[in-house]
Amino acid sequence: MLPLCDNHAHTNPISGIGPRELARRFRKEGGVFIVIVTLSTWSLGLTPGDLDSVRRMYDITVESVKIINEEGVRAVAVVGLHPAEGYELLRRGWSMEEVRNFMMKGIDLAAEYVRVGKAVGIGEIGRPHWDVPPQIMDFFNDILMYGLGVAKDVGAVVHLHLERNGVNTALSIVDMVRRVGNRPYSVVMHHAQPIAIDTAFTNNVMPSIPVGRRGEFEEATKHGPRFVVESDFIDDPRRPGAVIPPWTLVKKLRNYVIGGFINEDFLHSLCIENVKRIYGIDPTEWVT
Repeated sequence: MLPLCDNHAHTNPISGIGPRELARRFRKEGGVFIVIVTLSTWSLGLTPGDLDSVRRMYDITVESVKIINEEGVRAVAVVGLHPAEGYELLRRGWSMEEVRNFMMKGIDLAAEYVRVGKAVGIGEIGRPHWDVPPQIMDFFNDILMYGLGVAKDVGAVVHLHLERNGVNTALSIVDMVRRVGNRPYSVVMHHAQPIAIDTAFTNNVMPSIPVGRRGEFEEATKHGPRFVVESDFIDDPRRPGAVIPPWTLVKKLRNYVIGGFINEDFLHSLCIENVKRIYGIDPTEWVT
């Protein structure tokens, strides 16, 4: 069996197909391991800026992972507050200090889920990928640094939401990770660009490449197996073409092997060795 994995996806049991159907489709195409990451509060009908809603959002992620595991796919949870949560509160008139305190509380709560074994990581936290003034970017960098520090303290993986600015983005994250001292490869650059792979990987940060972006996986392979792959599935029926589903991702990976574009050793490095680097687990050990 090929080790077909998805390093970053979302599932929405409120308005999407939900975790059970996701798992069944994923497993049918040969998927064995998937990382389920928290959505936004409003995606789940919850309230931005309300810590009880954040807790419910995290619980939904954890419950989704349990369901996926029941369906014979190994899944792990990554919980946290997307930078869009903070930006939405700023847009609604919250002060920077109020937003900072709320986002930090969300990170602290995510750390508790890691401490008790409900989640393996914090995320996706980070910076806006849309245009914002420099002071807003600095504001989110402060929160990002706080999140990295908390993650280090509890031994958590971190999934980062970032702007796509190539090597410059990678260099800024490498510098932060060095200053904080996170475990090698425990920090994942979600939705990374192929051009950032070498800078990130050689400095102990793991790039996660979206297979659904035209030509990016093909470009990424030129750098060797120094990354993981993701669908970034959002499970939103209103946006069916926004990203590829996890089952399409693993079908593409299998076809890349069958067609000879990559070999099984390359796939093993992506989906086993690099997953081990991040999470400390072998996905194939959880296949039922």
